[in-house]
Amino acid sequence: MTKEKSYHIYLEDKVLFKNLERELFEIIWDRIYVSYHKDDLSYEEIEGEHSDNITEHSYWQRIDNSV
Repeated sequence: MTKEKSYHIYLEDKVLFKNLERELFEIIWDRIYVSYHKDDLSYEEIEGEHSDNITEHSYWQRIDNSV
């Protein structure tokens, strides 16, 4: 288990990508952010102990995509 951050990307309320490492998240986010309506995209930054896609995260915060 690690305490690194991971990222989930959503289109409206549907998960497109889950538990992405930062490097992969940045690549994907940059590419899809210009492809979809920006109001429909959002992401979560997950911080805490996690080891897989099933483990409940000790901390999460939904990030507003309006940058």
